[in-house]
Amino acid sequence: MEKAVENLENKMRKTDEQMDNLALQVGNIESEIFSENGEQIEVTNLLRSVNEVKTSYQNLRKDLLEVQDLQKQLSSSLHVQLKMMQTKFNMLKEKLPQAATTQGRSGARGVVPYREEK
Repeated sequence: MEKAVENLENKMRKTDEQMDNLALQVGNIESEIFSENGEQIEVTNLLRSVNEVKTSYQNLRKDLLEVQDLQKQLSSSLHVQLKMMQTKFNMLKEKLPQAATTQGRSGARGVVPYREEK
């Protein structure tokens, strides 16, 4: 479980870094396009930059889907563990009165049966 959480955190950190990188790339393209220096924009450089942004975006999207999948897996695992704990709790709750009556017959004292408050 801890490894799954750690894996999710690492993937989210990596995705966050990719988002920052993508924002920087887009900002660089915008500054190239709207440059007031009167410089001629080289179309090949601009296309290369746009393709890099497109590739970065596709990688980011893939990583976001992986993060989403890891979150679902973790949520499912937590749900299963919660169900198991509820089942064990109910089993122990049923055994507690039985243990109290068994000990009561043998003369043992100090065992108070569990009563659920409502």
